[in-house]
Amino acid sequence: MDEREILLRIDNGDIYLGKRLLKGRQAGILRLAVLNLLVGGSLAACQTAVTLPTEPSPSGQAGSDPASTAGLIQLQDPLDEPEYYCVDIPGAGLSLNLQGALQAHTCKLRAAEDETFTFNFPSVGQIYMEAYQLCVEADSVEAGAELRLQECTDQPRQRFVYEEGRIRLRDAGTETLCLAIAPGAGTPTGGPSHLRRDLELRPCAEVEAALSEWKIP
Repeated sequence: MDEREILLRIDNGDIYLGKRLLKGRQAGILRLAVLNLLVGGSLAACQTAVTLPTEPSPSGQAGSDPASTAGLIQLQDPLDEPEYYCVDIPGAGLSLNLQGALQAHTCKLRAAEDETFTFNFPSVGQIYMEAYQLCVEADSVEAGAELRLQECTDQPRQRFVYEEGRIRLRDAGTETLCLAIAPGAGTPTGGPSHLRRDLELRPCAEVEAALSEWKIP
């Protein structure tokens, strides 16, 4: 594991790692670390540098891709859904299915926990859902593979690259696979005007841009 220096800043009680606002468990851990470092003074506007381990990139050098802010992974083309499609966990509330295959679902007006992801966290290439402390993982490296939330590990099927609007599985053997939603009309889900479609990995060269170009946080 290489190390690099990352600017840790605390401003009005909010903790920033570089430009990324930390929340939840990660913020709590770093807050305790900073309290141990500081002697007196105010936390309202201070900054310090900390050294954190980072995972080497495929070239063997420390990864340089910054973590995104937490937010929606939204399809760029609205297709048949004026409110757009976002990557989503199936179910809601008590019926939320964390073991189910991820789907494309009508984006929620307010970013909900089951649609909020962070790209390049906790390591470069991973897609993290902070609410459940899990990472997106492809079922296989074959066309048609679904994606699910799994414990964050060194599994290559958890490593993705975002380039030219597409989310590509980094190591897919002889194929180049991109995240895409199913063609055809969306299926009503019972919510107000909510639609869903299947979500899977498809050969990048074969799937049309309207089904496979995304905006990430």
